[in-house]
Amino acid sequence: MKFGFSVPPVGPGERSDAENYKRVIEDCRLAHSLGYDAAWALEHHFTPYFPTPDPLLYLAHIAAQCPGLGLGTCVLVLPWYHPLRITEQIAMLNLLSEGELYLGLGRGSARYEYERLGVDMTETRERFRETVEIIKRGLQGKPFSYEGTYFNFPETQIRPHLRAPEDIHFYGAIGSPESAEIMADLGLSLIHTTNFPDHYTDRIIANWRERAASHGMDAEGMTFPIHCNPTIVADTDEEALELARVYYPHFIRVQMAHYETAADYWKDTPGYEIHSKMFANLQKLAQPGEPLDKALSLQLVGSPETVIRRIETLRDNLGIGHIITAHFLYEMDDDLRRRSLRIFAEQVIPHFSDKEAAA
Repeated sequence: MKFGFSVPPVGPGERSDAENYKRVIEDCRLAHSLGYDAAWALEHHFTPYFPTPDPLLYLAHIAAQCPGLGLGTCVLVLPWYHPLRITEQIAMLNLLSEGELYLGLGRGSARYEYERLGVDMTETRERFRETVEIIKRGLQGKPFSYEGTYFNFPETQIRPHLRAPEDIHFYGAIGSPESAEIMADLGLSLIHTTNFPDHYTDRIIANWRERAASHGMDAEGMTFPIHCNPTIVADTDEEALELARVYYPHFIRVQMAHYETAADYWKDTPGYEIHSKMFANLQKLAQPGEPLDKALSLQLVGSPETVIRRIETLRDNLGIGHIITAHFLYEMDDDLRRRSLRIFAEQVIPHFSDKEAAA
């Protein structure tokens, strides 16, 4: 098992973005010293919802602060990029870092961002497919040309050349059985979240394995990263749940505002229809109560013992091989967040690295 942590620059109250970035870099140094395997950056634009508009620039800075730490994205929203440009950026990050790169790739689903970046949401699947194809070919280091629906260019070679191609791992973000099949067709492994019930995630993974196997991929032997949001570890289950009941609704409200959930524009957007149901369920979590507690049971919220059991379930039933913790929540102060980060490192991670403890 590998254990990463997400690094959104958020914090309590009206603290400035500059201060939030300063504090999250301090957390990266702390987590690196505690033995976490990787820092994972998100991508969002123009709102208070995880304002990290350039994940690769962000990770290059973290690489300089924490040499050897793995770096991940959950996710790079590919339709917002020119594929040659982002391929160059990935190559640069491979040169400027010393650890593994875990690059989650996705389509994004916020109309607010798409409208301002000038990309039509109805084009995203084909743009995503072409960009993945170009990235994969470009990182081979050989001259190539491309003719597609959205991107066409003459013979081109990506520079700089990679330091270690074997250190780059790609994952496709999924939210439905259909999207799992699309990722398998593109030769991508999976990255997903704990926002879905396990039986639904299992169905998605089964679809991916079947489709991937049809393309000759070693689907049965592959494990996946999963983003566990939120992650709150405390001395007791009740303490962790009380913290989650206080702070998780703040996150949900910021998320709902960013995605304009009341507009429900997904139902009329080809390729995004399933998001209509997903975000309708999300709105139920903005207030404490039974729906919130049920959702938290899918996350990493509880005592170290409870969190260990949940990770074992994710590992054994869903094939999860890389846990991405999310200790950062809106309005939560630094001491509470770092306490959870530290308890997880000192009392949860060793269970999966010490064979005797795991037994």
